[in-house]
Amino acid sequence: MSKKYNIKEVAKLFNITTNKIRYYEKQELIKPIRDEENDYRIYSGKDIMQLQAVLLYRSIGLSIKTIKEIIKRNDGIDYLEHFNRQWIMVNDEIHRLNTIRESLEKIIDTLYEDEKMNSDKIFPIIEEGNKVASIREGWKDKWNFNSWADSYDEDVKVDRGALKIYENYNKVLNKVYEKSTITGENISVLDIGVGTGNLAKKFLENNYRVVGIDQSREMLRVAKHKYPNLKVRLGEFLKIPFNDKVFDIIVSTYAFHHLNSEEKSLAIKEMIRVLKDNGKIVIGDLMFKNRVEEEWVLKELTEVQVDEIKDEYYSYIDELESEFMKYNKKLNYEKIDRFISVIEVN
Repeated sequence: MSKKYNIKEVAKLFNITTNKIRYYEKQELIKPIRDEENDYRIYSGKDIMQLQAVLLYRSIGLSIKTIKEIIKRNDGIDYLEHFNRQWIMVNDEIHRLNTIRESLEKIIDTLYEDEKMNSDKIFPIIEEGNKVASIREGWKDKWNFNSWADSYDEDVKVDRGALKIYENYNKVLNKVYEKSTITGENISVLDIGVGTGNLAKKFLENNYRVVGIDQSREMLRVAKHKYPNLKVRLGEFLKIPFNDKVFDIIVSTYAFHHLNSEEKSLAIKEMIRVLKDNGKIVIGDLMFKNRVEEEWVLKELTEVQVDEIKDEYYSYIDELESEFMKYNKKLNYEKIDRFISVIEVN
């Protein structure tokens, strides 16, 4: 039988008053049972989990009404999904607030430089912050990776697409690993778009501390099943769920092409944010050297192949190079085949 808690024990656990617990009960956010003998409240493990969620949602400013709706939607989920949903919500809120803080910093600095500055100079700063927030929230998984997770590894081997972009899949992974590795102790690695963990495996086998993020819960499930020692988190390029300057190495394969040009710029800013000052970024993905090369390649392809390219967002290496230069980072690249290149940034 699972442990039961009384109201004082619950209050101590969360460092809140018993009155606050009673208030949430009155609002029907938690529903403890009553002891038949003394009518005292008895809280189960499920009640504790629900109260934890309520306190978290309130801490980020959600209304009672909204919390009720969330609890209703979350009824019946397991503990992992319970906390994964909170992880995503908290990460979203952190990035939202950080964007606001960046805008406020720019406004305050500008006002210090010119106290007589009018609103015409403030509005563009606010507009820029709103645009960043819109880009972050606008990305959608139109490829439905959750449905692809169980068959992904086999599909890569078969490589059914008209362009055969997985023809050099293992070579790409090996090249990214070779270019990214550095010597030292406790080297931390972030694999963005970890998928089923095939690249992360190489770092695990060589005793690197690696964490993989992916926006697909099912991809993470498969990766964790294959490699139990791999740490995985829900996350994406545009909202990397970690603090500043924590990773020595950032890698990614076959994921960056799911971002358009504006999203790529924001993703680069995010990678630079979580990368240590002397860290390295290595990405293996669908890329053209420039738009001129793309035009030449497209002329040689069939209509079906061109359509397949247009369904993705191929990068242009010269534009990536310019973007990384904004952060004083130098880009080198190696072409693997006519569609795939590996870039190394340090």
